[in-house]
Amino acid sequence: MKEFIVSPHNEDTVQEFLKEFESKLKEGDALKISLKSYSEGSLPQKALLHIWIREYASKFFKKHIKAITEGDQIDIKTMLKQKAYKDYGWDFLVRKVTNHELNVSAYVLKSIGDYSKGELYMFMEFVQDYVATQGLILNSQGEFQDLKNESMQ
Repeated sequence: MKEFIVSPHNEDTVQEFLKEFESKLKEGDALKISLKSYSEGSLPQKALLHIWIREYASKFFKKHIKAITEGDQIDIKTMLKQKAYKDYGWDFLVRKVTNHELNVSAYVLKSIGDYSKGELYMFMEFVQDYVATQGLILNSQGEFQDLKNESMQ
């Protein structure tokens, strides 16, 4: 059984699902389909991501993990969100803000707390993959590992 995390904010996930769905329909066998909503990112996922942010900040800034400041963590989160947006264009990473007085709009990065469970999972997958290319292996555990295992079955 193959499981998909489909986000309307990520056209690639939609197309991948539709391609697989059409392929299965062409095979002619009956299909059992279950649809579940992905809810808001959970505390265990967010906690693990913040551990990862500290670990990567320690490597990036070449500081002991206890010397990492809140500002260092904010800088790393911003950098990772910008990189993910640049590489994948995920709309869930940003929101449009408008100064109506000046009639000027801009896109700003959203807080990780605003991500749905599926969006947070996608972002964490990106973070884990990206920092691995930088030489840091981040451990999957808890709910994130459970979701990862489910998506690979």
